[in-house]
Formats: sequence, C-alpha cells, structure tokens
Amino acid sequence: MIIFKKYLGQNFLINKKIVKQIINLIKPYKNKLILEIGCGTGLITKYLIKYNILILAVEIDIDLINKIKKNIINKIIIINDNFLNINLYKIYKLYNKKITIIGNIPYYITRKIIIKLINNFKYIKKIFILVQKEFGEMLLSNPGNKKYCKTTVLTNMYYKIKILIYINKINFFPKPKINSVFLKLTPKKTNINLKILIHILNNCFIKKNKKLYNNIKNIIDINKLNKINILDINTRINKISIINFYNLTKIFNKIKK
Repeated sequence: MIIFKKYLGQNFLINKKIVKQIINLIKPYKNKLILEIGCGTGLITKYLIKYNILILAVEIDIDLINKIKKNIINKIIIINDNFLNINLYKIYKLYNKKITIIGNIPYYITRKIIIKLINNFKYIKKIFILVQKEFGEMLLSNPGNKKYCKTTVLTNMYYKIKILIYINKINFFPKPKINSVFLKLTPKKTNINLKILIHILNNCFIKKNKKLYNNIKNIIDINKLNKINILDINTRINKISIINFYNLTKIFNKIKK
C-alpha cells in the first residue's frame, strides 16, 4: 500500500502504459548518466535499471527508499536528500559525464528546481520532467500572454522546451486537482550572464504591465539605451520578447548606471 505525504507534494504516477511511453521518449540507452528526482514508488526506476547505465536516484522520503530497496538494491545509487541540496557540478566532475535529469516534480518546489537547473545547465545533457500543466504552458507562453513571466524568460534563455505528453490527473495517486505535462528541456549554447539577466528581470517583472522605461530607469541609463536603439523603452514588460531581453542583457554593462 502506498502511503503518501501531502507535505512533500507527493502525487505518484500509477499508469504503467504512460510510464512505458515516458521510457520510450527518454531513450535511456542513449544516456550514460541519469539522475532521477524523486524516485517515489520506483515505477519509472524499475524500467530504467533494465539498461546498462548509471542511475542516481534522489529521494527525500526514507520510507519510500526502504520500500524500493527491496526490488532494486545494488542496481542504482540512492541518495536520501532534497534535490535542491544536490551538487550537480560535483556529480558531473565525479563521473565526467553530462547528466540526464528525469523526474515527477512536486508543484510546490517546481520553480526552485527549474532555477537550480538553469544555474547548472552546463552540466546537463537533457531534462525530462513531469510538471503541472499550467506550469508547462507558462514556460512556453509568448509575450503578451498573461502567463508570460520572469521564469518564462529565464528558462527559455537557457533551454529549448517541448511538451511531449499531456497526462490526465486520473493517472496519479493521490489524484491532483489539475492535469500534468511531460516536458523535454535541452540546454542551449549560450554565454549570457545569468547574474545580469536576473538583475534585469527582477527589476522588469516587479510590475510586468508597466512600460520598460518605468521599471529600468533606476539601473540603466535611458539616454544610452535610446542611442543604441535596440528596443522601444515604451514597450510594456509583458510584451518584450526573449530575444530583446537577451540583447538588453548583452549590452547592460555599456548602459548601466
């Protein structure tokens, strides 16, 4: 019997047909190092261990670890910890391999996990994650859409994002309130400065319906920005494209106050 812990945001995928579909999309045989965020009941893990690959399973719930150890002990490396505490750089250096991340992500820490994955994009090969449908759609939202936000820009700056499957909530236990999506994130080749980008976005998205001028006048010399003429300072924040945020970040040191 599965005993779930609400405070950990646990919603276990229970449909084996969908699990097999996910495994086919991940193509484990093409990945030498897989890190699973929250192995849960081990349903996905059981399929992964059929392949000759290195698997690290990060699970915070010791009761679940004790349950799955009976079936897969010695076949994977289990880490009893919160994924947010895991040093991905050390794993990358230890095994000298880029990491493929997979997992069913608890909603309450989804943004924190995404930020961690952005900070570590250089060490990641690919990401396959289950998230709530609204979150997935937010990541793929366009300028002008009410879902378009700082997280949208940040994630798309470092990853190419694709929805692979829409999954109905009835396929989870306990059943969540909304449906989920299975995403694939592929790191982009970029040299954008994350610290500068976050600084700009933090100022811009304080009030995303305001015009660019109002939100950046304290950090950017508007006259210098106008001379470069890369974007209209009267554009509302929620309508500025990702490429324009990229351009703004690249020239920031030349126009900052």
